[in-house]
Order: sequence, then structure tokens, then C-alpha cells
Amino acid sequence: MGCGCGGARKQSTGTRPASRAGKTLYQVVLNGGTGRTAFQTHNEALAKQVAGNYPGSVVRPDSATETPVARGTET
Repeated sequence: MGCGCGGARKQSTGTRPASRAGKTLYQVVLNGGTGRTAFQTHNEALAKQVAGNYPGSVVRPDSATETPVARGTET
């Protein structure tokens, strides 16, 4: 539903233009990356901070197909 201003405003279709790339969603995954997702955010630093509260958890980008690096071993 459009606004009530009475003007001829273009309504949003809800799709993202191709020129605007999507943000990466970071997930905090338990059990070394094989468990459930405990938290997710677009802020990588926040995800790493939250992962510190879950021993053995890892931070990985959403839809990651590769095995994530174990926390604390990245260079």
C-alpha cells in the first residue's frame, strides 16, 4: 500500500537493484561448525564477540560450503 500523500509516487517492488550488493550474513555455529546456528548478524566483529561466549563455536558467512577455520587458529 502506498503513502497517503496523493502524489504519483513509484511503489517499491521489494527487490534489490543489481547495483546494490547484498550484505554478508555471519553465523555463529556451535560444535566447531557442525552444530546449530546460535546467532547471526551482518556485523562480523559482533559475531566474533558472541562466538567467544560459546566454547568450540566458529563464525562463518551464511551459505558457506567449505569447512570453517577453527576459532583461534586463523592467521
